[in-house]
Amino acid sequence: MKKEDAQLFRPRMVLSLSLLATALLGSWLYPASRTVWNELDEATFRLLNGSLNSLQDVPGWTAMWAYMNIRFFDVVVLILMTSFLWTPGVTFPKAEIPAGTVRFAVLLLCLLAVRGGFHGVVLFFDWSRPGPSLVYEPCVRLSELYPHLQTKDCSPKSFPGDHAAVTMLWAGFTLISTRNRWTPLVLLLTVFLMLPRLVGGAHALSDDLVGGAFVTLITLAFAAGTPLLSMVSDRVSALVDPLIDWVVRMLPFRGQNIADCTSVEPSQHQRPATEDDQRPAA
Repeated sequence: MKKEDAQLFRPRMVLSLSLLATALLGSWLYPASRTVWNELDEATFRLLNGSLNSLQDVPGWTAMWAYMNIRFFDVVVLILMTSFLWTPGVTFPKAEIPAGTVRFAVLLLCLLAVRGGFHGVVLFFDWSRPGPSLVYEPCVRLSELYPHLQTKDCSPKSFPGDHAAVTMLWAGFTLISTRNRWTPLVLLLTVFLMLPRLVGGAHALSDDLVGGAFVTLITLAFAAGTPLLSMVSDRVSALVDPLIDWVVRMLPFRGQNIADCTSVEPSQHQRPATEDDQRPAA
């Protein structure tokens, strides 16, 4: 996403994302379509959580989902997202990586603000509900299979899905920034990273595709679709640029390339001609 484009107010993006978010939430609140969502929630839970039983003989299947539902895995996800941001050519060209990282960090803060406001609305209208592992039986509970891991496989208030919102925000930010050969991998990873809470039963499908998506779409609409993100990130960049420059210079190889990308030595055809260069060939 070019800086000059990020500074523009894009009403089409704001309108389309806002309408999509409103349509998703409305379909979940309207009784007739809510029935469809409830059926999808139960069917998805039966399929994904049931795989912990039907595929228990597959080596590492249940253990994989158990480890993906511990708190430390959230750090792994953050490192994975950061690696995509900091690999030149995946999300940004080398010269735009520091500024792009700041934009994503600011966007995450905007997401927290939107999520906080939406959470208040959810509590006010009593839209909150327990996760599927507390509703449906039979249920395979990872916390009982792996009690030493302290897995998160239940939630008394599962709507909206916070983890899904962060993951979808990363995907949305990547799609807005660039679309290249890495885009399919980003989309596949987004779906995969949303699965652990669904498999464990802490969240239902509509917690993610309605609640989480609503928070994400509103954040992208009014942050990335307006000058807000650019204005705030420019001010933050002015404060943290010295720190980022120090960090990238500490990184081996790639960090050095990023830091030096704006100060490349002139090539032979760019440097001033010397006396030897001006001497005619024999």
